[in-house]
Amino acid sequence: MHRLRPYQRGYVVSFSWADPTFHPVSFVLVLGLFAWYHETTSRSASSATRGQKRCFVLGLLALLLATTWPIVDLAHSVSLLVLVFQREILVLAAAPLLLIGLPKMVMARLTRPPIIDAVVTRIITPIRALVATTLLLGLTGLPFAVTWASESHFADAVMILLTLLAGFILWLPVVDRVPGVTPLGPLGKGAYLFAQSLAPTFLSFAWIFALRPLYPSLQHQQHVLGLTPLGDQQLSGYLAKLGTFGVLWIVAFIFFFKAPDEEPEENTKPLHWIDVERSLERAERREKRGYDERTLPG
Repeated sequence: MHRLRPYQRGYVVSFSWADPTFHPVSFVLVLGLFAWYHETTSRSASSATRGQKRCFVLGLLALLLATTWPIVDLAHSVSLLVLVFQREILVLAAAPLLLIGLPKMVMARLTRPPIIDAVVTRIITPIRALVATTLLLGLTGLPFAVTWASESHFADAVMILLTLLAGFILWLPVVDRVPGVTPLGPLGKGAYLFAQSLAPTFLSFAWIFALRPLYPSLQHQQHVLGLTPLGDQQLSGYLAKLGTFGVLWIVAFIFFFKAPDEEPEENTKPLHWIDVERSLERAERREKRGYDERTLPG
């Protein structure tokens, strides 16, 4: 539907503003997530506040916007500018809103399997989260990855999921939802977000200063959007910088302004049972691993 069709020596673009494409998988996924969330948060032990419900619904709407016509079609095979916009919706809107919308008890159940808990507790540290986010966003933005994503719907879906995963990793150290983990203070969160605004956007320099288009799989920008391929690429670099800086710096400065009031009270925050329980589970697993290592022959 939105792939390019070979025609003689060139290509005929199949995207048309007058012919919207319906993406049923996206709607089914979003409706399924909404049904799961409604059923999960209807229990008293994991009920969500009105604000959390609002954030989760907004996150689902952002996810739907990024994975339906026209954004997903244009990002698939036409425009790097729209691809960057899609990535920013996923990373800077959908991911944080979905995390904020999850009650801590729900996150506790999602991360209870030992392997998931081990991965999350390791990736939630700021330096590891920064490295993982930079690698994911960098690799998925390289020309070979964009070309691979334009070749099939499956590859495109994988790239979208990896981008959303990068968004979750980026915001995990900021949104305090993982039980049994000491949260960062406001100053730490602000500094972390400032660093995240710089490292993952390194590709934007190449997009801005390149003298030729770097993405051969993205074509017909002039026909669809009125932009030359090089102009589309350069605008993508500016959007990547301004969009990321605009969101992350605003949130970072909010934390910086909150720091003088909240840092003295950091040690007085109440301790929740779910945090104690998860810490005990981790200690038990460490003790068991130590016992197993001591009992190994030789």
